[in-house]
Amino acid sequence: MEDKNKNGEEEEECSIDGDILASILSNLPLLDLDSACHVSKSWNRAVFFSLRRLKSTPWLFVFKQRSLSPYTLAATAYDPKSEKWIELRTGSSPVEHVSAARSSHSTLLYALSPAKLSFPIDAFHLSWRHVAPPRVWRIDPVVAVVGRCLIVAGGVCEFEDDRLAVELLDVESGEEAWERCESMPQYLSGSASSTWLSVAVSAETMYVTEKASGVACCFDPETKSWTELLDFSPSDCRLYSRVIGFVGNRLLMAGITGDEDNPTGIELWEVDSTGSPMKLKFESIGSMPTACLEKLRGIDSDWPLTSIVFNAVGDMVYMNNAAETGEIVAAEIEGRKLCKWRTLLYADARGHAGERLIVACSNVSFSDLKRAFRDDLRFSVMV
Repeated sequence: MEDKNKNGEEEEECSIDGDILASILSNLPLLDLDSACHVSKSWNRAVFFSLRRLKSTPWLFVFKQRSLSPYTLAATAYDPKSEKWIELRTGSSPVEHVSAARSSHSTLLYALSPAKLSFPIDAFHLSWRHVAPPRVWRIDPVVAVVGRCLIVAGGVCEFEDDRLAVELLDVESGEEAWERCESMPQYLSGSASSTWLSVAVSAETMYVTEKASGVACCFDPETKSWTELLDFSPSDCRLYSRVIGFVGNRLLMAGITGDEDNPTGIELWEVDSTGSPMKLKFESIGSMPTACLEKLRGIDSDWPLTSIVFNAVGDMVYMNNAAETGEIVAAEIEGRKLCKWRTLLYADARGHAGERLIVACSNVSFSDLKRAFRDDLRFSVMV
């Protein structure tokens, strides 16, 4: 392969067959792939062809938000392909005047204030869209995106008439008109907020389950109504807390065994919800190793483990302590089972005094990376 130098003369490169080079490049992390584009024209072509084999990479994003104004967000990301933490630096935070940003169902980051509801529309959470707030005043609602529908449920302030109110916004309609839907089931009246509920979304449905009891139901954006009850409680295992999430079209559940003061393990299942609603099928896909559980709990293992944060995207699963202590635990999905368990060794991936920790995921593609560079995002690999 040959390219011309600055003087117009042809210079020889190390001869590597184009298909072989493309195959090699398809195994590189995205940041290295970007560097490979600038080696030569032939390498640039090889990068282009390698993208046919390259899948999106499931990055983990850790945001720290100040608890005092301005409520700026500082972001770091973990690339599982390179197993490196990356500091993300950009301009002003789009939510610096909002007191609390939150995450939901692994891939959604949002910020709700009396003036607007904001959420990012790109993989790196750089470009945010701002829409009118829901008509019902809320503090800690369940928020989800199913297809083109933005759904806000529960978390209603005490002075509102309907504490279980549900609203829906079609984000592609061009109008910012929230529609009232069927309210959440009455049995959720004591737990209708994101603190007590875990949410997961498929391409067509939002699943909501009580973390403590496992009682759950589904919301259909098309009919704007709720289904009958589900029971996310395996018959052969006693859980005191559980969280759910989707990987592709697979519904996964992570549950803590034992009790808050003495958790004995974290088990994970794939849940088959296609049969009878009250007879879900649970297939075990893995157990968190004891060493990882201890790291997740943190230095002070005497502190109760009340709940965990569960993020899943692509072929990766990430879990951390909801109390913002301890380390983040990661595992890979291979052959429908979890393997390659590890803790992510980055000391700043936890909350500190005066900060809140928000964890989310994104499938990051090469085009996402190039777009982020155009938006002036700067990357710094952390040691």
